[in-house]
Amino acid sequence: MSLLRPDSVAVIGASSDEHKVGHLILRNLLTQGYKGNIYPINPKGGSILDQQVYASVSAVPGPIDVAVIATPAMTVPAIAEECGKKGVKALVIISSGFREVGVDGRAIEDKLRRVVERHHMHLVGPNSLGFIRPGIGLNASFANRLPPAGGVALISQSGALGDAFIDRADVIGLKLSLFLSLGNKVTMDECDLLEICEKDTETTVIGLYVEGIVDGRRFLALAERIGRTKPIVLLKGGITEQGRAAASSHTGALAGSDAAIEAICEQAGILRARSTRQFLDLLRTLSQQPSLLSDRIAIVTNAGGPGVLATDAAVREELILPSLSSKNEAKLRAVLPPSSSARNPIDVLGDALADRYEHALTAAAQDPNIDGALAILTPQIMTPAKEIAETIVAIKDRHPLFPILCCFMGGESIREAVSVLHAHGVPNFSCPESAMHIFSSLRRAKISVAKRRAIPMNAKRAARARRILQAGGKGLLNEARTRSLLELYKIPLPQGQVVKTADAAVKIACSIGYPVVAKISSKEILHKMDVGGVAVHLTSDAQVRSAFARITKSVKSKAPKARVAGVLIQQSLPPGSEFIVGALKDETAGHLVMAGLGGIYTELFKDTAFRVAPVSPEQAYPMLTQLTSWKLLLGLRGKPQLNVDALARLIATVSRLSVECPQISAIDLNPVLVTAKDLTILDAKVIVEA
Repeated sequence: MSLLRPDSVAVIGASSDEHKVGHLILRNLLTQGYKGNIYPINPKGGSILDQQVYASVSAVPGPIDVAVIATPAMTVPAIAEECGKKGVKALVIISSGFREVGVDGRAIEDKLRRVVERHHMHLVGPNSLGFIRPGIGLNASFANRLPPAGGVALISQSGALGDAFIDRADVIGLKLSLFLSLGNKVTMDECDLLEICEKDTETTVIGLYVEGIVDGRRFLALAERIGRTKPIVLLKGGITEQGRAAASSHTGALAGSDAAIEAICEQAGILRARSTRQFLDLLRTLSQQPSLLSDRIAIVTNAGGPGVLATDAAVREELILPSLSSKNEAKLRAVLPPSSSARNPIDVLGDALADRYEHALTAAAQDPNIDGALAILTPQIMTPAKEIAETIVAIKDRHPLFPILCCFMGGESIREAVSVLHAHGVPNFSCPESAMHIFSSLRRAKISVAKRRAIPMNAKRAARARRILQAGGKGLLNEARTRSLLELYKIPLPQGQVVKTADAAVKIACSIGYPVVAKISSKEILHKMDVGGVAVHLTSDAQVRSAFARITKSVKSKAPKARVAGVLIQQSLPPGSEFIVGALKDETAGHLVMAGLGGIYTELFKDTAFRVAPVSPEQAYPMLTQLTSWKLLLGLRGKPQLNVDALARLIATVSRLSVECPQISAIDLNPVLVTAKDLTILDAKVIVEA
């Protein structure tokens, strides 16, 4: 693609004023090693930085692969039109003043989009910092420096944050194949850039900072495919909960603003960074170190305290510290002092020189029980930190498939040693906890995500379901239509019927058989418990009459404007463990399916897992293992294991229901009563979008 390997770049808005963006970008292109043709363009003509300036795009004598535009927003559509007629393949628009400034800016942006689409050009921006291709010395941005060339493609929605990453890259050993600032994403978004990075032979790892994803389903499909060969690391801004305060379902309240992103990351195997430091740590490590083949690692340390902290962190990250084989442990004991420890973690003592680190790390690298190592160093007066760093680099070169991370702790005493490590592709971390988290990520990067099989939809069933929903109107579906819909998908509900009088309630209760449950029935009451609209374990005619009167009186008092259809009398079932299964329509990813701990604990513990629908039962199973309440499903304190397979099938069924009926905005099955033999839904809500 011309954006990655342009033979020529034009800077439209080039300026002789050294403080203007057009001057800074031109200077970067001229001074940082780019060998292609560079065309400054400004209506005033003349020369800038000893380069001939062309008055217009059409005046340039040769072809232009990429045009970088840094002119006022109102001029950009006309310039883009001129570029299209010239045959320019890609535009990178630095200019601001588009939709972010209001209606007038949006009109300019819409006009720009039409021009770009008519001429079939690629467009990055507007509001972009620009792009950098270190391997060919191309810095078409107003970032101050060219970062080291390497394998990381860094795509950032925030130009300023990307600039800070670039400035830090050399210090931490982060080497880039590409940097690109997305800006307003008028035509090219994160999905387009993923496709570009997939085809780029220089890129081995992809890092994305985004504040929003335009097309969640396309992003998921691309990430699933690309992530099998190129690890993807995602840092997302804007995840705090500001909306959904008045969510109309438990599923909506539990989802938050981040559920779709979390679901996409889980399904596609994307490594999710929770901070900028973690983001950069993941990128540099994944691009420089091999994958961790198993969860078995060694710790080599010259200090007891950091070794203990590293061990604690390893346990938290579900890593294992196995002993060396008896043969290797004996060989290591023979060359270490008697007071050292050859067991894992391996303590080479505070007075260790480079030779002890070499013996210990070599023993770990050669041991069949161990697949990676963390080398910890604290700088004591006799510690030759630089020499130890050089030794570690040599061991890495001798064992290229054995990942080694370092934790050289300190400041000035280790500065030179850390520079040696970073220069040779050995990441150093300031604390053992960070290193262990990255080790865990190296392991997760190795566990490839299986290709998702297409999940067939049932067109005839979907048509019948949509007719039920259409007849029910918008908002909360009533109990009768909810039952019809769920029965269509073979989702089990207890027997029940809505009645309008106490006599009818008793008649239905006797027909079903005691005990029964009574619930208010109203499209306008979403949370029945909040208005005193539920009575449970009713065992006699008298209790049913009393509950009917109590419920209707409470609802009239607490929800006087609600239109009430009656009271639902429903079969009461034996006790079991309560879970929740639901679905929610997300503006980015479409329908999400959710499973979690249910009943009264739903919003208290928020123990949930989300996936982008549809999912198969096999794909639903990991959702359950992700829950803190997974142990409850397995059986606690001698209780039998619950029917996990039935719960996984229910999740899959709800996911298909939500996809086959796109007009559904939310589904709540809560609680889902799960026993060792089967499951039943005690309460169900289906909400049709307004």
